[in-house]
Amino acid sequence: MGESLLNGLLIALTISLIIAGSFYDLQKYSPIQNDKAIHFLAYFTLSLLISPYFSQIKIFITLFIMGASIEIIQPLAGRKCCIYDQIANTSGIISSIALVYIWRILFGNH
Repeated sequence: MGESLLNGLLIALTISLIIAGSFYDLQKYSPIQNDKAIHFLAYFTLSLLISPYFSQIKIFITLFIMGASIEIIQPLAGRKCCIYDQIANTSGIISSIALVYIWRILFGNH
């Protein structure tokens, strides 16, 4: 039960950071200064965290739509919509899904 609660908190924190970082300039507080690397790592991490709860296709569709939606509404908050951010988001999602898939093949469904 404690592990599930911790994972839920990590998921909520990651989603909150993605949303806050999408509308406010949080990059100045990050040790990683490459914006696309931050996008990749954020969606990679979120995808890994939710992998025990959802199928790979649901993860891909949900996070892809989430990232695209954020990119589309960013101009309303004075930020730019950037296709390369969405490509980095999608790359993180796909990489995470591939890692989980390979892990499950090698080590089982643990």
